[in-house]
Amino acid sequence: MRLFAAVLPPPERLDELGQVVDRLHRLPGADGVRWTARAGWHLTLAFMGEVEDAALPELRARLERAASRTPPFSLRLHGGGHFGRRALWAGVA
Repeated sequence: MRLFAAVLPPPERLDELGQVVDRLHRLPGADGVRWTARAGWHLTLAFMGEVEDAALPELRARLERAASRTPPFSLRLHGGGHFGRRALWAGVA
């Protein structure tokens, strides 16, 4: 399966981003974009590509250890753009 490691933003940041996305929905051509629900919005940390199912338990344990050693950190929305014609992204700082 295709996997990536990600941070899920807190609800208030999703609301902030949602206000911008709501405006983007009104732009010409927006009806040709496949929009994802807020529940799918995330900050990708690492894309791992195809991973064998057998590797999942060890990978999960390692990611849990790494996450437990990382203190909470602050982010703010900063810029954005698109990958081709299919995916929009928002930057963080």
